[in-house]
Amino acid sequence: MFKKIVTYKLKLAAKILLWRKKPEIIAITGSAGKTTTKEILRELLSSEFDVLASTEGYNTEIGVPLVLFGEQVPEKINSLFAWSKILIRCFFKAFFIGHLPEKVIIEIGADHPGDIGYLGRLLKPGKGVILTVLPVHLASFKNIETVAKEKAELAQNIKADGKIYLNADDSRVMEMPIPRRVSRVTFGKAKNADFRISNIRTDLSGLSFDLYEGKQKHTLAVRLYGEQLIYSLLAAIAIARSDHLSYEKIKSVLKNISPTKGRMNVIEGVNGSLIIDDSYNANPESMIKALGFLGSQKGRRIALLGNMNELGNYEREGHERVGEVAAKKADILLTVGEVASKYLSAAAAASGLTKKNIYNFKDATSAGDYLKKELQRGDVVLVKGSQNNVRLEQAIEKFMAHPEEKDNILVRQSAFWKNQS
Repeated sequence: MFKKIVTYKLKLAAKILLWRKKPEIIAITGSAGKTTTKEILRELLSSEFDVLASTEGYNTEIGVPLVLFGEQVPEKINSLFAWSKILIRCFFKAFFIGHLPEKVIIEIGADHPGDIGYLGRLLKPGKGVILTVLPVHLASFKNIETVAKEKAELAQNIKADGKIYLNADDSRVMEMPIPRRVSRVTFGKAKNADFRISNIRTDLSGLSFDLYEGKQKHTLAVRLYGEQLIYSLLAAIAIARSDHLSYEKIKSVLKNISPTKGRMNVIEGVNGSLIIDDSYNANPESMIKALGFLGSQKGRRIALLGNMNELGNYEREGHERVGEVAAKKADILLTVGEVASKYLSAAAAASGLTKKNIYNFKDATSAGDYLKKELQRGDVVLVKGSQNNVRLEQAIEKFMAHPEEKDNILVRQSAFWKNQS
């Protein structure tokens, strides 16, 4: 009941603010890539416009309004006093705030059916992005078809004459019903995509690719790692082009973009090793793609993989699929968590990875302590797992070369998250 009251009050205050200030809302959803898309788009649009973008994890019915008011979840999350102060400030800002940026970029997440519809009706975006549909949060959504239906709710809530940006390579995204009042813009490798990509090159120097907008060809490069980030780049570029940013400007901004914390971020490890930090979250498809990048590296390839949460009935199959790929892409496999140990490592062993090269740990810190002692020059370590009850950033801080910099490099370093440890 307390949460419902807070949610309702925040919604009311947000409606007042949006009615008064009328910014252009750009909403981003999808099973993966939301934060990377948001960060790239923020950098691009900030070169020409006044922009507000949501912060890490603020993509829920409580988090999104807090972004609009520049507020944060209190450290004592169940404190009536702390929330009362936040609500008072929000209503004051709703009626009297002197400024709200002309463009607001918001991630929209969905843990349960109805989440995206709720936020879509609140925000009424002028532009929306649907990146992909993957088997995630299946404990709540039961099957991938329900996930797709939920993501499609964003398109239904775009303003008249607005635009929806769709991943042309995801069949479930392309099958979504789009209202006639909304224009479709597609991006991907597909030949008929409005923004079509080809000749992708990816290694530890970054990503480069050819991009076709109509018949015009542009070659771009960015210091991001892994082909799976292509869709985030394409979506951001497509929106930037709709706001008339030139390709010269886009190329200039992309030169200065670096990976988002915990999303394919390459950092220095102990003893001359390298860490591919993809620890923010995980699902089977994103793990498989990250393993593909690991498999292309030279040196001893080590995969530190944690449980993938909220897969529901897909839990066993999802972990086993990842284990099968890990056997082909990694020389050494470490797992964190009971489910990963039970299914992922077993599938890797059954697929040919030598059992002496498979190690299972109950928690992240134990795995981190082990790797700190074992890593050698030239080793490349991929770190990826789900957020809750896995927290593989706690492993990375054990074997990163400069742990004193962890607050600036790793995810979930705020006081709130440290209290959740």
